Amino acid sequence: MKKIFLIVCSIFALIALPATCHAINEWTTIVYMVNDDKDTVLEDANFRNLNSLKSWGAGENKTILVQLDGMSTGSSDEQKLNYKGGSRLRIEKSKLIDEGALGEVNMGSPQTLWDCLKWAHEKYPAKHYALVINSHGSGVFTWWGEGSVSSSEPGKVVFNPDRRSGRFVAYDHTDKDALTIFEITEVLKTFNARYKSDGKFDLVAFDACMPGGIEVLYQLRDACEFVVGSPETTPISGFNYDAMARFMSRNADFAPDQFAADMAEKLNSSLIGAWKTSQAPQVLFALNQLAMELLNAMNETGKTFALRGQAAFGKGTNYWDLYKVAEAFYRENSELNGASNRAVIKQMGRDLMEAITAARVTDRGTISVTWPEKADYQKYRNFYKALDASRDSKWDEVLDRRELGIK
Repeated sequence: MKKIFLIVCSIFALIALPATCHAINEWTTIVYMVNDDKDTVLEDANFRNLNSLKSWGAGENKTILVQLDGMSTGSSDEQKLNYKGGSRLRIEKSKLIDEGALGEVNMGSPQTLWDCLKWAHEKYPAKHYALVINSHGSGVFTWWGEGSVSSSEPGKVVFNPDRRSGRFVAYDHTDKDALTIFEITEVLKTFNARYKSDGKFDLVAFDACMPGGIEVLYQLRDACEFVVGSPETTPISGFNYDAMARFMSRNADFAPDQFAADMAEKLNSSLIGAWKTSQAPQVLFALNQLAMELLNAMNETGKTFALRGQAAFGKGTNYWDLYKVAEAFYRENSELNGASNRAVIKQMGRDLMEAITAARVTDRGTISVTWPEKADYQKYRNFYKALDASRDSKWDEVLDRRELGIK
């Protein structure tokens, strides 16, 4: 009788253990799809992406989940699933499994992102997690919502992980909101503290325009291990979801860096790379060393600088190829060659090039740095100053000096 009692107690103890002790998955991948409620172009592309995912499914011991923001007027796919507002899906080979309708949700809110990740963990816990944010994007600057460039408190995050479930990327036109890089970072760090006892969130991939910047990589350094993204605008069709699902289904086990590399390499742009956040401090350190020497040179000569052979991304000139910037200083293609510290600047350019190369997981991939012209920098300066990269380096002071004449 005593034996039976002990066995029963053991069973109840196992049932009572938290979900993280029952990690049934090797991987849970969450695709956070934020459709554009102004027209159906992005939604149509994402229906094609759903078909690509289900052509393979996730494979054994892995799960692909989708939180999809449908048109407010509603629409449906060939399975007659109604996407009016938010929906949750699980991807299996040849079919989509309805995981519940949410009604209208603000996909640009950190609370919604948190609720999505919490649901994924509680229902499909795993050793490794990947998050793909599929949406419009605008680089490190966010135009809408709390903590955006238009906010009285840029960088502010209003987020309560204990609230009951109910811009940088994830532009939700219905709610006129978007996730900032500050909000994404805070949500992921909270997820790690509660659910990832063995480290950080494994992989964050941005299927959006222009998130591939040093400021983004550095902000996420304590939130996730790897980042995939482009410094440039991306086509509406987005990521190669067919290749992503094929990789998951065909490989019984794989490391986060392998998943990140495959995801980046299967895309049709050499600009898109996979990056190690653990190397972001080294890249920012090298940028800071260069920035300090540039400030010394500008103060000594009374001149600013211009660089030859540069590449800007997007429709404007806010983001520039950081490797090309570093290379221009290394090759002395600037107007600061008359400064007494020009040899040091040359070496700092070389050091920055090497730090960028060391941060890549893939052989290719480009990372940007923010360098707006005067009018834009004046508008976005307070937001930029709130970033960790500005706090921990003097690149923002270089912009102050060069663009606004502030010493």
